[in-house]
Amino acid sequence: MFAAHGLSAAQISTLFVLWAGASAVLEIPTGAIADRVSRPKLLAVASALRGIGFGLWVFAPSYPAFAAGFLLWAVKSSLTSGTLEALVYDELTLAGKTDRYAALTGRAAALQGVCSLAATGLAAPALAAGGYHLVGLASVAACAAQSLVALSFPEAPRAADEGEPTGIAAYLRTLRSGVSEVLHRTELRRLVLVAGFGGLLAVDEYLPLLAKQYDLSASDIPYLLLVPTLATIAASAVVGTGRWFGIAAPLAVAGLLVGFGSVTASAVGIVAAGLGFGSFQLGQLMVEARIQHAVVGRARATVTSVAEVLAEASALLVFAAFGIAADWLGLRWLMLLDALLVVAVATYAGLVLREQRRH
Repeated sequence: MFAAHGLSAAQISTLFVLWAGASAVLEIPTGAIADRVSRPKLLAVASALRGIGFGLWVFAPSYPAFAAGFLLWAVKSSLTSGTLEALVYDELTLAGKTDRYAALTGRAAALQGVCSLAATGLAAPALAAGGYHLVGLASVAACAAQSLVALSFPEAPRAADEGEPTGIAAYLRTLRSGVSEVLHRTELRRLVLVAGFGGLLAVDEYLPLLAKQYDLSASDIPYLLLVPTLATIAASAVVGTGRWFGIAAPLAVAGLLVGFGSVTASAVGIVAAGLGFGSFQLGQLMVEARIQHAVVGRARATVTSVAEVLAEASALLVFAAFGIAADWLGLRWLMLLDALLVVAVATYAGLVLREQRRH
């Protein structure tokens, strides 16, 4: 769509940099906002902002409009990151049902994956029927529906401490509280660190290039790339059954499968790597649930945002490393190194959890 409206590859790249950079900068500050205001209303406003951005793309397609749309999308992402998790966990706490948190988030992640598959499948006929306008309007409608769903969430009033500051002072206090809890509580800090390495599996973006290097048929590659999507959905659905899994084992399996896939120059290797991404999803959902259980302060969304910032930073490092070294080291060896890092994180996670059980 951007190219069809005259944007060069360099201009499109600057849009992606703007999008990622704004999301990273806004992540923690907006997390503190979610700990101060009504979370359902915040989720609704955030989705509306992204819908406005899509509307700009449809009705005023140009570089400034595309940039504004990405900025609004970054604001939406930062406002919702940690907000929904904190809302759900706090409401489950009031109901005495926090043991259901992992199952709920697993079902939500599975449904999200299914909806993404459906949207991808519908994109081709929608483009054929109405071009970018129809796809853009459908995206605006989806954001509007998301806002309505967000407003339907219940939310119990949050109690305020006597003499608690208001306004910007209250916001800064919440921000400091969340960051301080991560820094000074050993158990939480280690779990956030494990979650922060989630960006290592950003290498999934390079699977199509890897498949191309293996001289696989161009017509077969899209089907092979369904494997990581389906594996991720399956892993989320398994978590959604309410069964509790460890963290270290799924991460270790993920690293081993991705490593095997990177050195196996065949379709089998792509399938193995795809299954590894599903195993990684299982471990990530478990560590995210453990983080929610470990938070004891009131700045729950802020804590979650810290983990998100670390994950985005690790993903950016992966992209930078591949951009710098791909030509002389090659995708296969870079992916293998990345997989070994995942195994190292799994080992660290195992040691952390063993120490927690010991205490």
